[in-house]
Amino acid sequence: METLQILTKDTANGECFGERIILNVGGIKYETYVSTLTTYPTTLLGTMFQERNKALLKPTNGNEYFIDRDGYLFRYILQFYRKNKIILPVTGLDLTVTRKDLEDECDYFQIPHNAIINAPIVTLPRISPIRKLFADKLDSFVKTLESIAINIASTMLKHHFRGFKSTITITFAQESYIGGMTSVVIRPKNDSLTRSTWKIMSHHGAMGYFLLEQFGENIGNYLTNSMPEVSWELNHKIYGVRERFYDITLIIDFDFNREKTLADSCLVKRN
Repeated sequence: METLQILTKDTANGECFGERIILNVGGIKYETYVSTLTTYPTTLLGTMFQERNKALLKPTNGNEYFIDRDGYLFRYILQFYRKNKIILPVTGLDLTVTRKDLEDECDYFQIPHNAIINAPIVTLPRISPIRKLFADKLDSFVKTLESIAINIASTMLKHHFRGFKSTITITFAQESYIGGMTSVVIRPKNDSLTRSTWKIMSHHGAMGYFLLEQFGENIGNYLTNSMPEVSWELNHKIYGVRERFYDITLIIDFDFNREKTLADSCLVKRN
């Protein structure tokens, strides 16, 4: 049985005040103080725990009172007694709560509907549309590399479903010299994959060297985190004064694993 402790303190002296009680609501226990509830005497709980009604109460285990209502929704009701408002939604719960749900509970506990307020909308800082253009270029570059790795894996799995290892190396030249993508090498050799990779990657060629120079480590971390079967190598090559290149090498190493495949499939029920 879950127990949620919600204690109210007197802000003037830091002392907890009033008699501490436990409210067992639908099997979930909440801990609070009588004085927290009687602060709002026109509500159901505020009236129920008035001193004049004490003789009518029937506690169990000394200070525990059972209420046959939804235990999860009651956290919002108790929020009213603590803050004089009910905030919808409250983040961090794997639970869908509608305004109608809360209004029904408010009716039962005799709390006015206008106590329910929506959570404030957090406005994110506006991104400069010009700066966003460059960020979109970076995202497109990374997603293209990701799609290339997936395309290679998909092709290899047609004939090597127990496992395979494939390597692709793409070379980008510095834009001030040759500029753009200069080569694509796939092992084992596959001319069709090489042509398709060249086609989808070529439009990134002019910026490829610069993006790798600025974000190479970040790109590698993203790809290896999103695809654990992929390892990443980035090599910078300098020939003479003007010839500078970046080689990207993606190594795709896949071994069939029955348990992991089953866990990722539709055969396993997910909550």
